[in-house]
Amino acid sequence: MKLKNLLYNIDYELKKGSLEKKITEIKYDSRMIEKDNLFVAISGFEVDGHRFIDQAIKNGATAVVIEDELSDYQSGVSYIKVNNSRKTMAQLGKIFFKNPLKDIKLIGITGTNGKTTTSYLLYNILKEARGKAALFGTIKNIIGSRELDSKRTTPESVDLYRYFSQMREEEVEYGVMEVSSHALDLYRVEGMEFAAAIFTNISPEHLDYHKNLENYRAVKSRLFAQLNSDQYAVINLDDTNADYIQEKSGGKNYFYSLSSSRADLYTSDYELHQRGMEYRTAGRIETLFKLNLGGVFNIYNSLAAILTADLMRVEQETIKKALTNIPAVPGRFEIINAGQDFQIVVDYAHTPDGMKNVLKTASVMDKNKLIVLFGCGGDRDRSKRAAMAALAEKYADYTIVSNDNPRSEEPAEIFAEIEAGFSTDFTNYEVIADRKKAIKKAIMLAQKDDLVMLLGRGHEKFQILKNKKIELDDRKVAYQAAVEAKGI
Repeated sequence: MKLKNLLYNIDYELKKGSLEKKITEIKYDSRMIEKDNLFVAISGFEVDGHRFIDQAIKNGATAVVIEDELSDYQSGVSYIKVNNSRKTMAQLGKIFFKNPLKDIKLIGITGTNGKTTTSYLLYNILKEARGKAALFGTIKNIIGSRELDSKRTTPESVDLYRYFSQMREEEVEYGVMEVSSHALDLYRVEGMEFAAAIFTNISPEHLDYHKNLENYRAVKSRLFAQLNSDQYAVINLDDTNADYIQEKSGGKNYFYSLSSSRADLYTSDYELHQRGMEYRTAGRIETLFKLNLGGVFNIYNSLAAILTADLMRVEQETIKKALTNIPAVPGRFEIINAGQDFQIVVDYAHTPDGMKNVLKTASVMDKNKLIVLFGCGGDRDRSKRAAMAALAEKYADYTIVSNDNPRSEEPAEIFAEIEAGFSTDFTNYEVIADRKKAIKKAIMLAQKDDLVMLLGRGHEKFQILKNKKIELDDRKVAYQAAVEAKGI
């Protein structure tokens, strides 16, 4: 595509070069640049892409998008100056890939907790209904039968458009995507058309970035402001922010609830079992659903998926069949069974609200003692650390504090801020920095009919330390520890 065609309807200033350049791809990583690519220099939080312009040109970039004035403009290269590189990259991706969303029904899911589970459930429903579907999120990215690695909750805009283009080529009609607050604030979904958007809930999270809950909520609402009158907003009526999201929504608003008959889909008739649940819905759908998931919070997640699938005209029996056949969501209240005589659950809960949800579920499960292991990520919102300690003290019989992903922070400093949340006379806990050793200790402590909950990392396969990443999957470590400790 010619550069001048790519820049159609975009505000820019040509600093040097020609608009007749042929562009073969758009990339924002200088290491991935090839001949005749367009390099988008992004002013990041840790790394400024403008520093790598020379490297991009060396690798074959024929044109560069910049935000800042440069001291030197090389001959033979076209330099396009814009106000916001991230926002422009979304516009460029849409044009370059010929707006594939015209032929795709994309469903976005946002909220503090529940995005991954809701997306996973809805993806499986749509796959059951249509034969194939796409999923973009925390655990993995899937297009039809192909799985791709997931490096962040929501990919960068140009990567998303590349995926959407692949969906169109493979005739994958439906895509389900987790939409993080960072993605909304950093223009990763700028200008994208969503057939539907789901709101799960809001509680304090990422306040290190958003500064306060009002900013965080406002950013989340942008997904719904992007909707038009032909598109659907699916909103958790029981969340205190439901009215706010409804007001911001440009789409047709539908609601789900655990009790209110005002909702379009609701239930107050449910049973939670040791390894699943069942509930009867009312409203748009009146039938009994059975799932292999635990926790009241997963009733909310599944109601959101069911209501959205219904709006997408998926038949009731197809929805029921898909939900019944899902064994578990990776790292979300995932049960680890090595034949031991006690229960092990691995969950991604890494916020106070998420932790409270899983611990409240644990409190009504048949068990003897509850052993909880958790930590808090480094370089993230520090205000949640003491709150999570208080929750562990309230619900657990014994607590082990360990490393989550400390990143650049000193683990000892993270532990100190966690411990500040325990009562001064609370002694039923210990700190074991090494996550593997901590998991093994938790499982060694477990006796018949106890429940061990390993919280915070869920599906993650690597642990991020100060200067390296190491392989660490809580589920694998727990399984092996159960085998070894109990001589199974």
